[in-house]
Amino acid sequence: DNNVNDNGDLYVGWNWKANGAGSANTDGDINSTVSVNTTAGFSIVKYTGNATADQSIGHGLGVTPKMIIIKNLDATAAWMVYHHSLGYNSGTIPRFLQLDNTNAQFNGVINDFPAPPTSSVFKVGNYSTMNGSGNDIIAYCFEEVAGYSKFGKWTGNGNVDGPFIYTGFRPDWIMIKRTDVGDNWNIYDSKREGYNPDNDYMKANSDAAEINGFKDIDILSNGFKCRSTDGAVNTSSGNYIYAAFAEFPIVSSNNIPGVAR
Repeated sequence: DNNVNDNGDLYVGWNWKANGAGSANTDGDINSTVSVNTTAGFSIVKYTGNATADQSIGHGLGVTPKMIIIKNLDATAAWMVYHHSLGYNSGTIPRFLQLDNTNAQFNGVINDFPAPPTSSVFKVGNYSTMNGSGNDIIAYCFEEVAGYSKFGKWTGNGNVDGPFIYTGFRPDWIMIKRTDVGDNWNIYDSKREGYNPDNDYMKANSDAAEINGFKDIDILSNGFKCRSTDGAVNTSSGNYIYAAFAEFPIVSSNNIPGVAR
C-alpha cells in the first residue's frame, strides 16, 4: 500500500521501546494495561473509558510525565497532547494541544485534563476524546531522562541567529510546535537528510510529503539552534514547545536503543 510499501518510495519510522504486552495497573480510578520502560521514560497505556468526570489512570512510570499523547481508538476524535510547558488555566487545569491539527493551545477545562499528572497517574475528564464510554483508548507517556530525552519551551526572536535550546545531548529526533497561534507540528530527524544545513521536516498534523531545502534549525552536539524566521519555528515573541530524543543516549542501558535507526 502507498502508506507503507509503495514501490520505490522512501519511508521513515520512529520507534520507542516499551516492555512487551504490558501488565495490569490499578493505581487509578480506571484500571489500565501498561507497558513501561522506566529506564527510557516511556509507557504505553491502554484503558476503557467510562464517561465520568475527573478520572485517574495509572501510567507506570514512577515519576511525573512531561508529555502525554492520548487517542480514542473507537471514535473519530483528536489526538490530545499534554505538555508540561503549556502551563495551566485558572492555576490548576492543564492547557493542551491537538497533534492532528495546527490549532494554538487550548485553555483546559475539567472535562479535558482536570489536573496535572502525578508520579503514578494522569487524569482525564468526561469528554469522549479521552474518556468515551466503553471506548478503547491509548496513551503514550514520556518522562525526561537526563542524556536521552528533553521536553521544554522557548520564545522566538525572529532572527536567523535564533535561540539555542539546550538538551544536554545531540538530538536524533525533534518535534516543534508553536503554541500561541496556529501552526504545524514540525518533525526533524537525523536519518532522512542527515545533519545540517538542510534539516528537512515533516508535519505530524499533515499527510504531505516531507518539506525540502529549508534551514530551520541546526542540530548540535548539546541541543539545537533556530536558523529561520519562519512562524513555525522562530517568529518574534512566538511561544514554542518541543520534544527531543538523543542520537546516542548518555545512559548505560540496552533499554534505550536510540530512535530513528
